[in-house]
Amino acid sequence: MTSEEEKYTDQFRKVLNSYAPITEGSFSKLLPLLNFKTVEKEEYLLQINQTARKMHFVCKGILTSLFITADGGTHIKNFFLEGNFAASKASLLRSAPSDFSIRSLEESIVIDIDYRKYKQLIYGHNDLKDFYIGYLERKWVIENEKRQIAFATQTARERYLTFLKEYPNLDQRVSQLHIASYLGITPTQLSRIRKNL
Repeated sequence: MTSEEEKYTDQFRKVLNSYAPITEGSFSKLLPLLNFKTVEKEEYLLQINQTARKMHFVCKGILTSLFITADGGTHIKNFFLEGNFAASKASLLRSAPSDFSIRSLEESIVIDIDYRKYKQLIYGHNDLKDFYIGYLERKWVIENEKRQIAFATQTARERYLTFLKEYPNLDQRVSQLHIASYLGITPTQLSRIRKNL
């Protein structure tokens, strides 16, 4: 393992431990499942209609999930920054084609984890199972529900302010086009909102 991989492995372990304390024994069993990968800017890790097989932990860079709208446009569903997992959870759980793509917005370094092998491993390790449940509950249930409510109840300006709070400095790393797509507004609307703040 290179020194850079060691650094990112430590980062990965800290994230796991922030949800549930992971024992040395469990982590040593998890290590062989980790596959480091450099992803080029605009590279796809998952395509629409492809069945997901992996979870992607973002060590460095930005991944995004996106889908095609009814009018043929592209809509960004989520941004995944350093220290977060990106995946099509429904596709992994159902072994069915994904409704969205996962793509990098910057050159990124990710850890790929084979989901099937990971699920087999956690059944014998309660600490890894506790992490998995904790992450799902916080990131893919609680935060997702908050976002759905915000989109239904907030104005475009309020959604932009929420975006700035949830993703500090991300507006310096991605284009206005990406932010507008995420907020469900046009770049012109976003430009107006920014001007009036």
